[in-house]
Amino acid sequence: MNVEAQQTVPSSEQNVIEIRNLRKVYDAAEPVVAVDSVDLDVREGEFFTILGPSGSGKSTLLQMITGIETPTGGEIRIDGDVVNDVKSYNRNTSLVFQEYALFPHMTARENVEYGLMLRGVPDAERRERADGMFELMNLVGKEDRNIQELSGGERQRVATARSLVIEPDVLLLDEVLGALDEKLAKEMQVELKRIQEEVEKTFVFVTHSQEEAFSMSDRIAIMNDGNVEQVGAPLEIYNDPATEFVADFLQMPNIVTGEITAVGDRVASVQSDGMEYRIARTKIPWTPTVGDELTFLIPNERLFFDNDHENSFESTVADTIFKGSYTEYAVQLLNDRELRVHETTGESLLSEGSEVTVGFASDAVVVFS
Repeated sequence: MNVEAQQTVPSSEQNVIEIRNLRKVYDAAEPVVAVDSVDLDVREGEFFTILGPSGSGKSTLLQMITGIETPTGGEIRIDGDVVNDVKSYNRNTSLVFQEYALFPHMTARENVEYGLMLRGVPDAERRERADGMFELMNLVGKEDRNIQELSGGERQRVATARSLVIEPDVLLLDEVLGALDEKLAKEMQVELKRIQEEVEKTFVFVTHSQEEAFSMSDRIAIMNDGNVEQVGAPLEIYNDPATEFVADFLQMPNIVTGEITAVGDRVASVQSDGMEYRIARTKIPWTPTVGDELTFLIPNERLFFDNDHENSFESTVADTIFKGSYTEYAVQLLNDRELRVHETTGESLLSEGSEVTVGFASDAVVVFS
């Protein structure tokens, strides 16, 4: 994954959202468990992302936080109050939809002021607060344009302004960058993070994009099949994925399962498909014994084309994938196992069929419990 992880310290350790044993079951011919016994805390003032593939339950979880969906079981607290049965319009949250849900017959200003008008805010105050939002969103001069006259990025910012102008405690964003082209989406990642830091509000952001999550978030919850697999800061998750699912979802395919055949003072030997790997005992989260099954990940960027490491294997380049700043090589070991190697792109690339030695240090791995 070629992203820069944000490591911003949240403004507060106080939890604004507390979720305990939360479940959502849809009653159909066969009940479908969309969210299954989730525990989660979101801190005040942080950019928190719920990340996962389609069908993982992330949008359902967001909809329960905002009140669109009612939990089947468990508890949601916002600012310390249980809100399970509180209507969405009575929660101090605001939601930006994936399609923005802007009123096409209104101007940008009319859209931004709409929520304030419903709340009975006087005209002068509405205008003043909306002006502040247009300045924050870098939309000064676009106030009186019809929504249809704005670009996709501008509409996204209008939708965010409309949600923020009512001064919610929490802003919820559901796949809001999904409709933008790649270049604009990258620009909006920077804009959303800037806006969040300036308004000092809690943002809860749902996405299936690892790049969006890692570039903006203070912390990330990764979901799979209705469960939370791991919660942590971007760099923490990238360096130490908690489960095989997390590693695979983050496009780290070098996962090996084998049997421990010898245990020394410093390393354990692991046999897998006829190959022997030496794994540092400090990386194994239990006292290893001969016969134990062990599954480990070799991060792509910790594999090197040399024979200077404890684990070195003859291999053949099966595929060369140019990624710009780095190149991904698929290399095939003598037992036909394929590993992926990321290397900074140089002046030339290895060609398919090249015979190379690939290696990694015994302590370069992540061992799964």
